[in-house]
Order: sequence, then structure tokens, then C-alpha cells
Amino acid sequence: MKIPLSCLALSLVASGLAQGFDPANYKDLSWTLVGPNRGGRSVACTGVRTRPNEFYFGATGGGLWKSTDAGASWSCVSDGFFSSSSVGAVAVSESNPDVIYAGMGERDIRGDISEGDGIYKSTDAGKTWRHLGLAQTRTVSRIVVDPKNPDVVYVAALGHVYGKTPERGVFKSTDGGGTWTKVLYESEQAGAVDLVMDPADSNTLYASTWEAWRTPYKLSSGGPGSKLWKSTDAGRTWVDITRMPGLPKGVVGKIGVSVSAAKRERIYANIEAADGGIFRSDDAGATWSRVNESSEYRQRAWYYTHIYADPKEVDKVYCLNVGFGRSTDGGKTWSSLRPSHGDNHDLWINPDDPSHMIESNDGGANVSTDGGKTWTRETMPTAQLYHVVADNAFPYRIYGSQQDNSSVKLSPDQVDTPDKRNFEGTAGGESGYIAVRWDDPDVVYGGNYGGNISEVNSRTRQSREIDPWPDNPMGHGAADLVHRFQWTFPIVTSPHDPNVLYTASQYLLKTSDRGHSWQRISPDLTRNDRTKQASSGGPLTQDNTSIEYYDTIFTVAESPRRKGVIWVGTDDGLVQVTQNGGRNWQNVTPAGLPTWARISIVEASPHDPATAYVAANNYQNDDLTPYIYRTHDYGRTWTKIVRGIPNGAFARVCREDLHRPGLLYAGTESGAYISFDDGGSWRSLQKNLPLCPVHDLALKDDDLIAATHGRSFWIMHGTSRLAHLTAGPATKPILYDPIDRYRLGGARAQIDYYLPAAAKSVNFEFFDRRGEKLGAVAGDTDPGFHTATAGLSKPGFGTFPGMIFWAGFSRPISAPPGTYAVKMTADGVSESKSFRLLKDPRVEASEADLQEQFDLATQISNRVNDANLAVVRIRDTKAQIDRAIADSKGDATVTAHGTALKDQLTAVEGEIYQYRSRSGQDPLNFPIKLNDKLAGVLGTVLSGNMRPSTQAREVFRILSKQLQVQLDSLKRLETREVTGFNALLKGKSISPVTPKEVPLNTAGGRRGGGEEEEEG
Repeated sequence: MKIPLSCLALSLVASGLAQGFDPANYKDLSWTLVGPNRGGRSVACTGVRTRPNEFYFGATGGGLWKSTDAGASWSCVSDGFFSSSSVGAVAVSESNPDVIYAGMGERDIRGDISEGDGIYKSTDAGKTWRHLGLAQTRTVSRIVVDPKNPDVVYVAALGHVYGKTPERGVFKSTDGGGTWTKVLYESEQAGAVDLVMDPADSNTLYASTWEAWRTPYKLSSGGPGSKLWKSTDAGRTWVDITRMPGLPKGVVGKIGVSVSAAKRERIYANIEAADGGIFRSDDAGATWSRVNESSEYRQRAWYYTHIYADPKEVDKVYCLNVGFGRSTDGGKTWSSLRPSHGDNHDLWINPDDPSHMIESNDGGANVSTDGGKTWTRETMPTAQLYHVVADNAFPYRIYGSQQDNSSVKLSPDQVDTPDKRNFEGTAGGESGYIAVRWDDPDVVYGGNYGGNISEVNSRTRQSREIDPWPDNPMGHGAADLVHRFQWTFPIVTSPHDPNVLYTASQYLLKTSDRGHSWQRISPDLTRNDRTKQASSGGPLTQDNTSIEYYDTIFTVAESPRRKGVIWVGTDDGLVQVTQNGGRNWQNVTPAGLPTWARISIVEASPHDPATAYVAANNYQNDDLTPYIYRTHDYGRTWTKIVRGIPNGAFARVCREDLHRPGLLYAGTESGAYISFDDGGSWRSLQKNLPLCPVHDLALKDDDLIAATHGRSFWIMHGTSRLAHLTAGPATKPILYDPIDRYRLGGARAQIDYYLPAAAKSVNFEFFDRRGEKLGAVAGDTDPGFHTATAGLSKPGFGTFPGMIFWAGFSRPISAPPGTYAVKMTADGVSESKSFRLLKDPRVEASEADLQEQFDLATQISNRVNDANLAVVRIRDTKAQIDRAIADSKGDATVTAHGTALKDQLTAVEGEIYQYRSRSGQDPLNFPIKLNDKLAGVLGTVLSGNMRPSTQAREVFRILSKQLQVQLDSLKRLETREVTGFNALLKGKSISPVTPKEVPLNTAGGRRGGGEEEEEG
């Protein structure tokens, strides 16, 4: 697709930025959600006790959502209010259900978490929100509201996941969050992970603290700071009950706790420990017994370990893990409930009706109104996507891996509905990259954790595993492995050879035979620090899934401009480049980049082989600074380019526009940004995109595609106009070179223009190659950048009141593919540009075929127009004859001659149009006539993108000839008979009859099948 750049200057001066960089100049651009409408991870949910159909859930990276119809539909209530995107806790006041508290940050601290910024509160059931502080806690695990007083609220804060801070523990407010007091604190590395209130006594609370932390290469769960606590004075003092009789003796990890509303002395706890499991107390925590030690409810304890007592039955209790368990004998034995997704994290049960519940899991949230027998589906668009790539199909499809689900192939031009999804699975799994052959979009390569790569051919429906080293690493630390493949290890195709595929562990690997064999084309390009490759999990439960594998290549990009120039970035802070396909490598890491920062994505410029952009982040070292760098000399020198991106919006990706050098797009933890000056300065490109992590961006044709980690895929259409905005200041109106557009569902033009000042009028006219006008449209007259759109077509044939057609209807005739011109006239000054209307590549007909179709359809439509003009002319002439007869006051001669003339005219009309039809299906009784028949041929000719058939041409020729006979008869009647009748009228001093052209309606007709054309 052509994107002309004749009006675009790369060199920018400070004095010229106002026109180019004013966000008002691209105010009409917006983002469109395209799906998938499939939920991502949720760790927080609640219902409303007195409103049984009202529920809330928090998405990780996706905000807070509300349902008022028991989970049948959901809407996000946090957009525009929250300044972070992951919800870790939510609670509704029982005494005032309009009061809601939401806590930010993910408490189940997996490797792709987003931290938060404290507490938000709504007093109008989620319509509006305000921030209440505790921002530096970063991770809120649980919120408890006093059931009798909505201003008394407790917050369990886990704190920074990646650093030691004192901003953690249990906080209390007695003024609705206006002020906070830390009432329980364990240490800088142990925060509060669970908190419950005795339903019978709001002064009694139980809390658990958890010593847990992450680095880029390790998770640790458990330590001396993991404890179980109790307060009986509303949090003023706390007693450590971790070592009460019956509880584990050794190191303790994560603890979940719950109090039975049916019997306040009954306490349940799920405890991570060597001798852990499910514990029960019947004396309010004084003594305990282990009632179940099954690994089914202890596995991956750091990720689960939550327990919930039923509010009505003392021996009924629920436990969340990979599965969702329910016990009816006090925790001894368990049966499984089956919500729509596994990996379960939170549960709320209505205290008045326990059959009503909501449950959060890795697929979103599910509501049950029958005690867990059936559940709603996760149709919320909160998918967490890692990367995005578009194929070369037409229309293009987009691909990505959805965390906790599957890979996705999505058609953004289709609407996703429950009955017809716009996505399907493809190669790979929940993590990592997807690559598509650019010469054959049916062949897709996808990755999954463990170094797995699969190839799927959607045409043959064949799939196969092409792992570069098929030695499954599950459970092993990175140090044990031959290849260290990260959770989201890169997979990319070569832009120069579709048979070449790259992937990476600590080495760059290449296949030229679709994965039948792989070659190592680099040494270890990482720091290879063995101290950072040990088993992950901490002192209790090991957890090695590859997300903590370190010293790995995290990103790979081959220059589209020069074969053999390949950039790699590692998760331990190195940038390397080869200019000869891997024979030699250079460490070109930017100076000033933190040593252990992750190189998230390297972008090889689509315009210059020496240019690359690096997006790096260091958040896993508790540093939220954005890091983006630029080089124009193969990495010999770098420039840090982050001015305008705020601290906290750490960088995930930087992409360069495909058509405009130096026009950059960035994805950060909190949204999208744009730079018009090669990164010299950045502005928000958020528009209507929800605040969420943008993990990747891709450019395709005229679209910018965002892979968000919590709000699915979004697309900004029409990004070519952003390229125009880099032009310097203008003193006169500018008509930019129009982009070439495909002829899809009709022919349309999109025109970008700029006005330095308000205009009185702006008009656009469109012409075909013959100079014939195809349409006109008025443009916006305000100063600034604008886009005008217009259909390119010939108008349909005119109609008349009461017209009933059976065989066809009036319709615009879309212009065929070809070259067109647009003329812009602003306050009398005109400028013209040409552009191409492109043929849909899926259409088999040639451009010549479609031109022939357009020409014939135009001829037929004009012929129907001729017929309809004759009908209304006849009717007008007959009306004049009736007036003349009336004016003769009963003159027998005038009446006789006039009546005879009317009969002759009616005979002609009746051959052209079936005037006896008065209702929709009258044509079944009264045969249709020439204008209707011609309209039917028109419909046949326009029934698809095709060359007109020989028979259509022949029928048109015959009908047109028959119509001409009637038009000639009409002309003779007007020339002879009407003239003779007027001579008679003249002798009697009566005004003559003057046949004249009567305008037709231009509103268009109705579809065939006997529909009537309305008056108008």
C-alpha cells in the first residue's frame, strides 16, 4: 500500500512543533477493541449481599468490572478513574452497598504481575472513584469492611514484590480511607496476604503475613515472616498464633484463613509448610488439627492457598487451587466443583443465600446461582497477551499468546459474538511468540514454555512439534539445562527468506528447513551468571516453569533492510548485534542501562539497517523507570529517548512506523505513546485505550495493533495520518497525498488535510480518469488536521412516488478499481491530488472486468432512469390534460380529444411501468414491465464482483431496444398529438399542455420483491 511522503519533512525545529505535535490534530483517531472476548486472570471478586445479581471482579492488568445480571454481562467501572490496572482486592460495604473499596496489585505473585497504586473508593456503586492513598504498598491482598460501618476498613498489603520496604502489613482507617494507620507489621520482606473478620464480632480479626519476594530469576515463598495472627480489639493489638498446638513447626510459607459464620469458633487455615495442609480449629485458634494433607490443595502453594468457610454450614468449606474443592465434613474429604476455567484464586459466597457465589480464576470470573452446579462463561475482554504479529492474508489476521489460555488467531474485521467467535487457536500455547510465514499465512509457528515450538498448517490441518532441543525442562533449575529457554522465548521469521526461522535460548538458533534441523549461530550471548540460574521457589516449594529462567535471549530482530544484520537483547541486560548472519557478534549494550535490566524488545528499523530501538525495563529490580534507546550506527553509540514518558510507565516495546522514518510508537506498563521526532519527545497516544500494560505493538497497512496484558487486542485505524503530522508549520491549507485504499464493501476515499486557520468552507470533489464527477463532500472547517471520507459511486436511478418494483431496486454503483482524483477547495482556493482504488485481492475478476461491470451497470441504471423519467413526464402531461378539460367547462370537443390523448399516453406508460400494481405482491397478478425488468438486469450485473455475462448484455440490449420504441412513441405523441390538442385549446383560450421533464426522487429505491417507493 502506498503512503506518500512528499509533504513530510524529517528535520524538525523547535519553533515548528506546534502544528505537527498538537494532539488536537489527531483527535479523530481512536482505538477499537477487536478481542478476544475471553477473560484473563482474576485474583479478586465479590458480590453484594443485598443485591443478589450484583457482582464485581478485578482483572490483572484489566481493571475492575461489574455485573448487574448475575454475570451474564460485564462492564468495566474503573476506566478513567484508576491510575493502575491490576486489582488485587475488592470489598463492598454490607451496611451501604454503594460503598466499594478496591485495592491494586496482584497478590498471587506470578512472573508477569503488574503492581498497583493503593486503594480506590466509590460511594455510588462504581460510577465514580477517588484514590485513598497507600500507593507505595503496591500490592493489596485483601480488604475487609466493618459490616455495620462503611468508614471502618482494613487493608492487607503484601507490599513491593521486587524490593524490601516498610509499606506493608495491615492498615486500618476509621474515616472511610481519609487516613490510615498501620496496625500490623512484620518486616520489610513480609507483608499481609490474607485478612478476615469474625462475622459475629467485628473486633476479632485474623490475618496472615507472608515472607515472599521475587527477583528477575527467582521466586521465594516462606520464611520467618510468614505468620498467622489474631486480634480481638479491632486491630489495635495482635497475637502471633502461628505456633499454636497442632500447627506446623518448621518454616511456613503462604497462609489462607477463614472464619465460619455458622460457628465463630470454627477457623480454617490452608498452610504452606513441609507438614502443611488444611487445618481446623474449633476454639477460635487456640488449638488446631490437620484435617487434610493432600497435595491437591497444597500444590504451587505460592500461587493459590486460599480457603473459604460456608456462611451457613459449619462443616462446609471451599478450597481454591488448580481445582476448586468443596468439603462437607469439615475439610477431611473433598469433591470438585467445575467452573469454566481452572487455576482458582478468590471466592465470595452470599451470606444470606450461599447458592449465590462468584469465583475468580485464571480465565476471569464465574458466577453461580445454584451452589456451583452451573457457572457463567468468561466472555470479558481481559485477555493478557504477550506479543502480536499480523500475517499477509487479506484481510489480515493477528496472532498472540494469551496467558493462562491458548494462542489466538483473530480476524479483526469480524465481530466477535457468543455464537460466532472471531478467533481460534493456532500454533503454540499460553506463553511467548508466534511467527507466520510471510509467503504463506496458513503456516504458523508458535512457542510455549519449556522450549516448545509447534508448526500448524491451517490449510492442511496438520501440526507438528519442531522443538530445537526436545528435552523437557519442567521442574529443573536453569543451571541444569543445555538450553535456557525463557517463558516467552523469541520466535521470528527472517524478512529475507520465509524458510528461515530464528529462536533463542542463551544461544541464537536458526532453521532453514522448517524445524527439521537447527543450527546454533552464536555463542552464549548472555552474562551467564551461574548464581542466577538456581532452582526457584524458596525454602519450601520449588516452582520451575521457565518463567524464572535467567541469562536468556529475550528478543531477536533481523533487519528488514539488510540480510544478516541481526540484533538480540537478553533478559540480563545485554544488546548484541551481528552484521554477517552470526559469524561475528558485538556487545553494543547502551551505556547507562542498568546492569540487570531486561531488554524487552529490540526493533530493527524498517528503513535503515544501522538503526535500532531498544525498549528495556528494570521493574523486576524494583525500578519503574522507562528505558528506551536509539542507535543509528549499529550500536556504536546510543541515545536515551524517554522524555515525555513518566516514571512508573516502564517500557515494554518501541516500534518505528513502516512508512515514516523517525515516527515511533511505544508501549508501556500504563499505555501507549507516540514520538514524531525519533524519540526526542513523547506524547500520549492513549486516546480511548484503557489504562493497561501494552506489551507489544505491530504495524500493518494503515493500522497500529496493540497487544495489551489485560484488555485483549486493540487497533488504531488510519495511522498514516500520523505521518502527516510530522510536517512543519503551514501557512496555507494542505491537501496531503491520499493513501491508496482497497475496494471493500464499496468504494471509499479517505482524505487528510490541514487548515492553518478556520475556513469559511472546505469542499471535496472526486473524479474518475475520464474526468466524470463521482461525488462530493464538505469538510470540517476548524483549524488543524482533519480527515474527510466519501463514497466513490454513481448514484442509483431515480424513483417516483408509489413505484412498486419486483425485480430490482435502486442502488449506488461503486466505482471500479483505478486511478481517481480529489479536488479540495478551501475558501475558493483549489488543489488536486490523485490516488488509487485497489482491487480486493480475493476477487478473481480483473480490473478490466470490474470496469466493464461498472460501465454496463451505469448504462442500465441510466436506462431505468430514462424509463422512470418518461413515466413521471407522462403523468404530468396527463395531469395538464385533465386541467385543460376542467378549464373547458364541459366542452365536448376538448373532452373527447383530451381523453383520447390520455389513453394514448397511458398505453405508452403501461408498456414502461406496470401502473396497475398498488401493493407489494400485485406484480404476481400484473406482469412487470420494462423499467422493472431493467432494474432486475441491473441487480444481476451487480450481484458480485464479476464481468457481466453475455446473457445479461443481451437481455439489456433487447429491453433497451423495447424501451426506445416506447420513448419514440412518447416523442411522437408529444410532437403530433399534443401539438394538435394545443391548437384546439388555443382556439378556446385555454392554456396549452406543455410536456416537461419532472425530477425523480433521489432517495433511492427499495429492494425487489414488491416493496413500494415512499413519497419523498
